[in-house]
Amino acid sequence: MKFSNAISLSRILLLVGHTLIHSFLPIWANVGIVVFNYLLDFVDGKVSRRYGGTPYGEFMDISVDRIVTLGYFAFHTLKGKIHLTFFLLVLIRNIVLDYVSYFSMIKSKKRERHKMTSGLHYWVYSSPLSKLINGGLQLVISAWGFVSPVPVVLEILFLINSYVRGFPTFKKMRKLV
Repeated sequence: MKFSNAISLSRILLLVGHTLIHSFLPIWANVGIVVFNYLLDFVDGKVSRRYGGTPYGEFMDISVDRIVTLGYFAFHTLKGKIHLTFFLLVLIRNIVLDYVSYFSMIKSKKRERHKMTSGLHYWVYSSPLSKLINGGLQLVISAWGFVSPVPVVLEILFLINSYVRGFPTFKKMRKLV
């Protein structure tokens, strides 16, 4: 097993362990664990790029990212800190836009992801800033749920960002299916 894949799997174990012991920890420790879990995603990406990734590792990274984010969101939904509608919309987006499109690309033997390389499209869909905003919103929502109910405005911002960033993948998926 590649080291980057081991890092990815450790994120799931950290999520499960954290949700089991969260009530014994102070708020700052819960927030710190969430931040650490999301930083591990950054480390995993760096290690994977440095030592070479595989299609399996890429799929596993996408899957682990979704498991961690949806795991924290589901946990907070069960605790009443996130609205059920928000969680369901995030779940639908992830299933439809990530997995269906990924499997469609495998079926058609086209592995490319959407890459819009010019102008506004690049900044909205593919830029590091767009990815940072998306990841930052996931982190803030996941951590905020351990402090108090997540403000609806953060949920709406995340949904808008998430669905807008997924639009090119949806267009590509329609062509592949």
